[in-house]
Amino acid sequence: MFSGIISLAVAKEVATAQLEVQNVVDKLYTSGKNYEITYDISSRGAVKGDLEEFRKLVAEIYADPRGWIRAGVKFKEVESGGQLHVVLASGAEVKAASPVVCSDQLSCRVGQYALINDDRWMNASDSYNALGVSLLDYRRMVVNHETGHFLGHDHIVYCETATGLGPVMLQQSTGLRGCKPNPWPLPSELWVKL
Repeated sequence: MFSGIISLAVAKEVATAQLEVQNVVDKLYTSGKNYEITYDISSRGAVKGDLEEFRKLVAEIYADPRGWIRAGVKFKEVESGGQLHVVLASGAEVKAASPVVCSDQLSCRVGQYALINDDRWMNASDSYNALGVSLLDYRRMVVNHETGHFLGHDHIVYCETATGLGPVMLQQSTGLRGCKPNPWPLPSELWVKL
């Protein structure tokens, strides 16, 4: 019993130390600016996903302290006319938004639109499913990834940390390239170029 109490105390100290280190690292990478981004939610085409569930989860992702909020970005949902339009879309609608750039198999960002592919939203991707990663973490990753494009990020093609976590801007839907799945921006991704 005594060793269990010590283990809990040590685990709490380690968690506290990790949070302190994360805060220091985050400050090294953020610009110190604060951004408020308004966004609206909609759907395009025949989708199977529940739009209200989609809305709630996007709001949770945007408010999560592990997300873009660490880069000074605060998201505020508006009924319409947002700076960013987060859209749950059928594959055909994703491709139609930019036939040269977008695929009917993946999500895509086109200008102010973060188009989340409904099939991926409902089923994740082969690379995530093969590793047994939760659908929730896949959804977090894809919303953060497409939002990252809106914030000025391009794709990253390699693992950049000793932990092996995949950058959120890695195209994790098409393969992890030896990285570990990760739904949140890494410290080195905590910048904004609007």
